[in-house]
Amino acid sequence: MKNIETEYFGPPRRPWQILSGTGIKIAGIILMTMDHLHQMFIAQGAPNWLNWFGRPVAVMFVFLSAEGFFYTHHKWRYMLQFLTGFLFMSAMNLTLSTLMPMEYIALINNIFGTLFMAAFYMWNIDRIRDGLNDKNPAKILGAIGGFLLPFITSLAVILAIQSENRTVAMISLFIPDLLSVEGGFALVLLGAAFYVLRKYRFVQAVLVLAVSALSWYFSKDSADLGNFQWLMVFAVIPILLYNGKRGKGIKYFFYIFYPAHIYILYCAAWFLRG
Repeated sequence: MKNIETEYFGPPRRPWQILSGTGIKIAGIILMTMDHLHQMFIAQGAPNWLNWFGRPVAVMFVFLSAEGFFYTHHKWRYMLQFLTGFLFMSAMNLTLSTLMPMEYIALINNIFGTLFMAAFYMWNIDRIRDGLNDKNPAKILGAIGGFLLPFITSLAVILAIQSENRTVAMISLFIPDLLSVEGGFALVLLGAAFYVLRKYRFVQAVLVLAVSALSWYFSKDSADLGNFQWLMVFAVIPILLYNGKRGKGIKYFFYIFYPAHIYILYCAAWFLRG
């Protein structure tokens, strides 16, 4: 059995690799809290620069999801945790937005959907690898079908949203798809690429640089001068400092803290909305 505290399955360690998975999570939690302070209290004058700190966070967490998926012995349970978190937050987002609406805040935060979709692709990557090793065409075809399924569900969600049936449109909110999850298909595919390239840390960093450059290029002429998504480039720092170990403690802290702090801040903003 793998001992994830002592065994290492990534590239050779370097002296500067001092961050465990727990360390990256703590850094991500601090950065995203600053970002969400801007999101929730923008009407109260929260400075725009708080938003900058959150840009690398989603990349950091999909990177950790690739590491976690590799190490876990229960891949279905790992995906189910993300799916459960996604469904819970979808319900809470809808409920709070209905009962406590604020026109300047769109409560759509739900990184769990992105992590679930990324893990789903990782699972299908494993199925293709196993199919090739076992020379099992059925398993390979099943995995290819798994790759195509999110595109089909994305189309179904788009049609549902465009329909005039409010019930169907609301049901679609509880279906994770490539287009509507936080960060979109680019972040999902980035997570899958992290999994394939997990033995090549420098290549992973170059991939983040490339995606950041594309984000900057396609937004530089945009009228939205507040688009700082290219700042995700700073995710390369914790990625290159990662030492390949999970670390100890706060195993489920993120699952609790992430939705809790969003809803606490949202409720506080609602009470201060005047």
